[in-house]
Formats: sequence, structure tokens, C-alpha cells
Amino acid sequence: MDEYGVTQKGFVRKRLDEVKNSVYGRLKEGWGYDITINPQSFLNVLVTGFSDEVAKLWEVAEDTYYAMYTMSAEGANLDNAMQFGGITRERDSRTTYMLACTAQDDTVVPYGVLVKSATNPEKMFRCTNTQVIGRENFRKVVITPYMNSGIDLFYVTINRNSYQYVLQEGEGALDVLRAFAEMIDEKGIKVQVDEENLSLWLEDIYKQTSNTLAISNNLLIESVTSNILFESMEYGPVLIANGLIKEMVTLDTGIREITNDIAPVLGRFEADDVEARQNFVKRCATRSKNMIESVTAEIYNSVDHVLSVAGYENDTEMTDAEGRPPKSVEFIIDGGDEGEIANIIYQKKTNGVRAFGKIQMDVADVFGNIHKVGFNRPDYLYVWMKVVVTKEKGKSIAPNYAQLAQESILEDAGVLQVGDSVYLQKFLTNIYKNLVVVSMVNIRAFAASSEKYIPRDEEYVSDNIEVSHRQKAVFDVSRIEVVLHDKY
Repeated sequence: MDEYGVTQKGFVRKRLDEVKNSVYGRLKEGWGYDITINPQSFLNVLVTGFSDEVAKLWEVAEDTYYAMYTMSAEGANLDNAMQFGGITRERDSRTTYMLACTAQDDTVVPYGVLVKSATNPEKMFRCTNTQVIGRENFRKVVITPYMNSGIDLFYVTINRNSYQYVLQEGEGALDVLRAFAEMIDEKGIKVQVDEENLSLWLEDIYKQTSNTLAISNNLLIESVTSNILFESMEYGPVLIANGLIKEMVTLDTGIREITNDIAPVLGRFEADDVEARQNFVKRCATRSKNMIESVTAEIYNSVDHVLSVAGYENDTEMTDAEGRPPKSVEFIIDGGDEGEIANIIYQKKTNGVRAFGKIQMDVADVFGNIHKVGFNRPDYLYVWMKVVVTKEKGKSIAPNYAQLAQESILEDAGVLQVGDSVYLQKFLTNIYKNLVVVSMVNIRAFAASSEKYIPRDEEYVSDNIEVSHRQKAVFDVSRIEVVLHDKY
């Protein structure tokens, strides 16, 4: 095999000087004299000219070679190389929220209805498509009896389970409500009687389930709360604390109240080349014979808005230290539609192995049999950081040093997955790289399970943050404080 071109060591390019020496050698062999004696000779100038063009062709061949492989390709070439494995680069996506919207029965929420958060700065969200707030998809409903209808039979049907009550002589509305409160035994539905307002409250305790309701004509619906899908107006992760998306921008929609109390599916920015390569490594195992790798890769490939997946297996006959039952698998997934995730886990996991998790979804097989598939969402660990930078003596630091340091930290934090611990020393390299006149960086951190908790200064420590298998460290620019230290 030739020492140049595609070799066992990879692609070896022939440089310009090597091309010229090769041509000189051929000419000397054929003509019998060395044309390099006079650098300004006609032949020497001619050889230099066309050798340069040949060297450029070698460079093009080298670029073509490296553009075929994900670990060396860049830009559009990387996209093309990834497609050989059936994988595409993750594009910009918006954060989606299921907002609890309360209105009258059968209230239509058109596409494009705008709401905003009560934060500073405020964040805008729009309805993703035309949806309906009503009894067909309720998570909470308030019912009152109409006692002057002349009909003694009352009935309530929840998710195809019917409950009936016949009014007895001398009884009133409160008796009807109490009777239904005692009768209704629906899994996941909380039943409560409001005696002051003579109403019956039915509420889904899981918040995320849509339920169906049918009632007799002598029962009236005062209000219905349904989950309506909204998306952020901006791309990327937009994380708002529960209860702060509550203001209507579009008026006269019929919506009485909105709030966010369900974890969002966080959006993302388009993956750069480094992220694309990392995602390719995670997702290319979709055809793997290893169950954990295969399920993980398929979730990344097939479910939108998935940020992170971690899988664990307990192949023993005993419950393990993490609480996984015998012969079970557990997947901890940040982002993505729950129904799609459950379907993929069922399709890819080994038969007879239990998919363990707090979130339980019903999945039907090809014969119509229903199977329970479980998985978990990560518990967010909100990280606070205090960064003290000391600049070199006699040199000026960039006025936006704080922003540069924050961006450096967020860039490194962006690669952290579910279960990855936070090692503070790993953030130093990027900070030193972006703040070139810095002589010292000191980082202290604190982690809390609540986004609303604000740590005191003495709670920050210089130690690493240990993250459990079911946790994910979450960073935000508002929780990164950067201070300039002028002492040397």
C-alpha cells in the first residue's frame, strides 16, 4: 500500500514540498539532470505552479475523507455522516407546558392564544393548536344539582363508570351531593363536597390525566379545568416555577384562571458539532443487543424534546439498594411525551422484565392486552454558584467578565446528564479560556431540591455536589453570581 492517501494509519496527505520533490525526481530520472539547480528556470517555475494545484487536490481529498466520519466531520458534513446511522442533529425546540385552564364547559381555546409569566423578565407562551376546555378532558370539574328540573334520577359517569342516585322525598341538594361523594370510587379522582356553595368537586390527583364526564340534565357544570398545551415563544429551556404562569395576554378567551403545576418538557437550542457528536454516540446504539442501550438510543431517536436518559437494571432476585424490584429495569428520562416513552420502553425491553417507575402508563400490545409500563422523571437539584475571579496585576479585564464567566459555566453544565455529579474544578478550564487575564478563580456552590430556596452565604461550599441516580443538576444564569477580586 502507498504511504500516502488512505493507509492503515488513516489518511496521509502529500504536502506541496513532497509533490514537488516527487516531480523533480521523475524529471531527473528521465532527462538526466537536476532542474532545481536554477530556481528561476522555466521548468522550475512550471513544476512549482502545477505542483501547487496537485497539493490542493490532496487537501480536497483529505477533507472529503474526514467529512465521512462523525468524529471528524463538521457542519453539514457532520449531518450527512450522522444520517448513515439514521440519526439527525437536534434542532431548536420550544419549551412546552401543560397549563391548567379553568373556564365554562366546552370553551374553545384557539391556536395562538397568549399567556405570560409573572416573572421579571416575563416569558410569553402561546397555545400550540386549537383545544377545548370541557368535560371530555377534565382534570377538575365543579358540579351543582338543579333541583327544580322535575327529574328525580341523577347520574354521573366518569371514565365509563356510572353512578346513580334517586332523590327521595324530603331530600335536597346537599343529600344528592353527599350521596355521590360516598358512591364515587374512581382511581385517581378526589371527590369533595362544598356544602357552602352546594357543589361537588371532582379532581384528578395526578394532575396530568385527562378524564371524561357525562352527567344527567339535572346536574349543571359550574366550571371545568383542563390541561391545555402551550409552548414558549422563544427557543430553548424556559423553566418557570409552579404557579407563576398565570396572566392572560389575549383577552376575551373565556378562560377564568390559568396556572402551571406540571413539570414542562424543556426545549433546547440546536446542537452544535460537539453536542451532535455526543448525541450520536448515545443514539447510535438503537440496534444494540443490550436492552438498556437499545431502549435509551431509541428514546433519543424517536421522542422529541428528550434532554437526558439514564437506564439501570436489577437482574437479581432481590430488591436492590435503589428500590428496584427483582428482574426489573428503570429509566429516568428528562423531557419527552410520556405516552411515546412508555411505548418505546415496552417495545424494546425484554419480555418478562418489569419496567419500574412512579409514572405508570397503559400500553396495548398487538392483541389488545394492556400492560403497565413505568419510568421516572429526574428530581431537579437546583445549583447555586458563587464565582470569585482575580485578574492579573496591571491588566484590564473585559467589562462583561461576569457574563463571560456565566456563559462558560452554562456551557460546561449543558453536557451534564441525569445522575452526573457536579465537579467544580471542571468549570475552571472554560473560565480561564474565556477570561484570559484571570490569575485565579474560586468557586463555591450549593444545591437545593427547591427552586424557591435561596441559600445563605455560609451554606456555599467548595466541595463537589454529589448527584444521585434519580437526580439531575440544573443551572441557570440567575443562580450564578460572579465577583471581581482586585487583590493580588
